[in-house]
Amino acid sequence: MKSIVLLTVFMMSVMPCFAKTITGEVSKRIRTDINQIYDANTHIPIEGVLIKIPAKNFSVKTDKNGSFQLGTKINAPTIMSLEKSGYKPYSMTLGKDFKDTINIGIEKTTNKDIIVDTDMIHIGDNSFSHRSANASEFSIKSMGSFYSKDFNIKQFSPKDTLSLVIGSIIGIDTIQAQRLGQSNVLTAYSSSPEIFFNNNKIADVKINGDNQKINIPYNLIKFNQPNNITIKTGRNLYKTSAIDFDDIEFTNLLLEIK
Repeated sequence: MKSIVLLTVFMMSVMPCFAKTITGEVSKRIRTDINQIYDANTHIPIEGVLIKIPAKNFSVKTDKNGSFQLGTKINAPTIMSLEKSGYKPYSMTLGKDFKDTINIGIEKTTNKDIIVDTDMIHIGDNSFSHRSANASEFSIKSMGSFYSKDFNIKQFSPKDTLSLVIGSIIGIDTIQAQRLGQSNVLTAYSSSPEIFFNNNKIADVKINGDNQKINIPYNLIKFNQPNNITIKTGRNLYKTSAIDFDDIEFTNLLLEIK
C-alpha cells in the first residue's frame, strides 16, 4: 500500500483516572448519585440506551429515567460501549476496581455522520502474554491481522474536516504504551497499529485510550463511491523467527464531518 500521509493521533483520554462522577462529552449533569445517560444538548434522560461490556458478556438498557445498574465487577481496564438509534456511538474505558457513578451525555447524529462499525473488533493472532495491555479483558477471538470496511461518502465542502474517531482501543503494546504503564510486557514491545484510508497510511496509534481522532486529508476522499478504512495491528519487534502480531481490540468507529 502506498503511504503518503501521516497524521498525529490526538488523545481525548488515556485510561482515565476517575473522580466521583464520570462524565461524557458535556459538563452539565442531571444527577450524580445514579448511573444515568442523557442527551448532550437538551440534558433530558434517554430511555433505551444499550450499554454493553463485552468482556463481561454484560448488557443492559436504560430505563425511562435514563438510569441503569452496572451489575458486574470491573477488575481491569474494560471497555463499556453505548448505542442508541439516532445518537453517535460512545465508549469509554472503565478503570480497575471501578466503583464510581457514571453520568454521560451523548450526542445526536447528524446527516453528515457515518457510523462505520459499532461491533467489538479483535485483530491479531490470538497469541499474547498475560502481561499484555488489557489481555485479561479481551472478549472475542481475532478476525486476522487487519480489519477493513468500505462505505460511501457524500460530497461536502473542502472547508469542512473529515475525522475518524476510534471510540475505544485496548491491547496496544508499543514502547509508548509501556512508558505510560498500560502494558506490562517487559522483554519486548510492538510496532504501532496503522490506519489506512483508501490505501494511504494516515496514522499510527501508539497508545490505548478513548476517543482518538484522526483527520483524513480531503484529497484522499472519493465522493459518492466506495471508500475504505483498514486497520492493521502491530508486530512484535523482538520476534525474529516468525511474525508475531500484537492482539488488540477496538469498538465504535465513527466518521465525523465538521
